[in-house]
Amino acid sequence: MVALLSGKQSPSLLLLLASCLLTSPLTTYNSNNNHFALADAPLTHDQLYAQYGLVKNWVAPMPGTPIAASGLNNSQPGPDTGAGYILHNWSTNYKTITVGANDISFVADPFPSSPPAAASNNNSTNSQVMQVNYPKGSYAPKAGPVTGGTSFYAKPFGDDTPFEKMMISYDVAFPSGFDWVLGGKLPGIYGGQIHSCSGGNQSTGDNCLSMRLMWRQDGGGEVYAYIPVEDNSNFCKNSNVQCNDKFGKSIGRGLLYFPPATWTRVDMVMQLNEPAGYNNGILDVYINGFKAISMNTVPYRTTGMVGFQGLMFSTFFGGNTPQYATPVDTAVFFRNVQLSVGEPARLYEGNGGSAGGKIIGSRFAGETIVFTLLVVLLGMFFS
Repeated sequence: MVALLSGKQSPSLLLLLASCLLTSPLTTYNSNNNHFALADAPLTHDQLYAQYGLVKNWVAPMPGTPIAASGLNNSQPGPDTGAGYILHNWSTNYKTITVGANDISFVADPFPSSPPAAASNNNSTNSQVMQVNYPKGSYAPKAGPVTGGTSFYAKPFGDDTPFEKMMISYDVAFPSGFDWVLGGKLPGIYGGQIHSCSGGNQSTGDNCLSMRLMWRQDGGGEVYAYIPVEDNSNFCKNSNVQCNDKFGKSIGRGLLYFPPATWTRVDMVMQLNEPAGYNNGILDVYINGFKAISMNTVPYRTTGMVGFQGLMFSTFFGGNTPQYATPVDTAVFFRNVQLSVGEPARLYEGNGGSAGGKIIGSRFAGETIVFTLLVVLLGMFFS
């Protein structure tokens, strides 16, 4: 596999990691065979679900018949439109499509004979697939004269409970001859406040986080992250990480590839850094069931009050400058959209380091158990 390592490590840990790297084959993309070389058999969604100890799974409903786009730049379209179907069936936050309510439709599968290498067992051949339109000249939500793509948030598991682990999965297909321009965003996940960690709004470690995918020139890809790291940090000095203090961090650029005119299966798995002040969060990305990116030094948060919360379905051309704009009307297709989670995250104030932090709560099986350091101290006093 491709191992991405950063952050200050102890000498003994560095020796151990070096030993592992010397004895483990690297995984490299082979464009001729459309798989990652020196890897085992591809893993299905269900196998990944079990492997990472996830406990709940949500499958985004898809209609059985075509549904047209709304045709109106309206955040509250009717139920007989593509955006209306999303609002009524996808557990969207505040029942609102933030951007692009007129650019969502459901159509027959344009590539029915090209299933991904590790398709989900939940795929239905009778379902339509989601089509997102990007009109000519569109880039970055609301940045230019033309709006394209779409953006909305969804919480399929109900309330604002943050989770310790999350996996987003979907199939994505780009049409033949797709003009990649300089790149564009693909769906991912968010934590904390919605509308916060995107569009140049940075993570401070205690407010929000977001992890999306992104396509780049010629079909290359990467993870695009809003996480609390400084440009001069060890994390950003990693050769597979590109940091920008005005926008998101690029992780593994070029380690992903999206071939046109076929379905590509994506599974992105994340586990919080714990304690919150440590750089030990996990990020694994699979393409068609083969691991393409593996990282165990991600600082998702700096306080125990932030966790993974829901789906951030965000896709558009950009970048926020006209150089990213699509030169033609085009579209991208999605199917098998799923979100899986682990146990609810343990909540606590502070970074949870050696100084400790007050535990606020942890939710399991619908119960909320509240702990405080005061209880611990009283117990010690009277014992």
